[in-house]
Amino acid sequence: MIDGQGGFKALDMHLHEDYGGCVQTTNNAKVDRAATKTIGFKDLRPANHKVLRDINEVIVLNIIRERQPISRIAIAELSKLEPGTVTRILQGFLRNSLISEVGSGPSTPLGGRKPRYVSLNALKQCAIGLDIGARETALALSDFNGQIHDFRRISNTKDPGSTLTAAAAELASLMQRVNGYEEFGGVGVGLIGLVDSQEGIIWEGENLGWPVPVEVGKILRSKVPDVPFYFENNARLSVLGEIWFGTSRLSQVQNLVFIDVNEGVGTGVIIDGQLYRGYRNGAGEFGHVCIDPRGPKCSCGSYGCLEAFASDVATVERYAQKSGGPSAPPVDMKLIVDLANKGDAYAVATIRETAHYLGLGLAPIIYGLSPEKIVVGGTITQAWPLVEEEMWKACAERVSEPFRKNTTLVACSTRHKASLLGAISLVLAQNFAAPEIFAAP
Repeated sequence: MIDGQGGFKALDMHLHEDYGGCVQTTNNAKVDRAATKTIGFKDLRPANHKVLRDINEVIVLNIIRERQPISRIAIAELSKLEPGTVTRILQGFLRNSLISEVGSGPSTPLGGRKPRYVSLNALKQCAIGLDIGARETALALSDFNGQIHDFRRISNTKDPGSTLTAAAAELASLMQRVNGYEEFGGVGVGLIGLVDSQEGIIWEGENLGWPVPVEVGKILRSKVPDVPFYFENNARLSVLGEIWFGTSRLSQVQNLVFIDVNEGVGTGVIIDGQLYRGYRNGAGEFGHVCIDPRGPKCSCGSYGCLEAFASDVATVERYAQKSGGPSAPPVDMKLIVDLANKGDAYAVATIRETAHYLGLGLAPIIYGLSPEKIVVGGTITQAWPLVEEEMWKACAERVSEPFRKNTTLVACSTRHKASLLGAISLVLAQNFAAPEIFAAP
């Protein structure tokens, strides 16, 4: 179940139309464990029938999003709701144009009516994702299904004001295309580094090279007024992008870490089904865990950080040292990966060495968080057979087998940059969020 910030509510239940004993809260804040996982909120209140109906609707809508096209019967089986309840919910969705009927399937061998299939109505709502990376800013327009219909990118400058002004101009241009949709949901924005996700402020982002703090939210709102904006660290958005739009089917995985390898190394963390931000949004900076105190200086000022060994910047420099070539364009991460896939000895050795350091970096993640899955994203994953093999070898040097065997390592499966898709999911998630039944009245 997703929350309004693109994460997951701790509601793992199926509610029936009689609502008997599904969610009952009392003055001492106990919750029926047969119906729901532990809720970590201080103030609870009883859930009324309307809220429970809303939860049923959210359950059905999420099933449609993940399994579309899907029949009413299949929805009833997956949700454990009565077919009549599902029918009533779908009729409401059709009236509100949230879904569309998209044909019918064959009848059963015993005859009877053919099952009718439904899907989300792609034109119900559109969203825009804006992802500020270290070197460029990407923008995309998405429909209600998360399909990208327009993509833009601009190069960042050393001046945040000029970069954000250019980004705002592209954003305004993209918004000229929203008239073909019933609703415009807003803009999700990915920010690099330590951020204030409420106000859209970058407090620390050394890879950007911008003087901090950068009040991204204030600047964008002043140039594109009257638009809903949602902000988040882009490593956290990467894990949301993979869950929402990847082909790995990770929506049911409760403990997950995404390692985002680009100009830096960031991580997005899901714990017990919820996006973990930590105190003051500082969680997940595993790129700044030291793996060798005698290592090179990191952009954070420390020495031997994982990022200093395994970022794209470090990999390009490593390839230049091995090959005797330049460490600047036209040599970049994509070229090195392409050469490695063709068997170039220098490129293969370079990718293996970077993957080795990434594997060493798995130790604090596995021992500290014990995730079910670790997803690796970035250009380096285009040489995944090399990367996966070397990461596990290095991991075995520092993590014992009983801990390693409980974690699966996979490559990012999204077609577009995961953090950009995650920015889109921040907007779309508002339609799929669980009702705030656990807030104080």
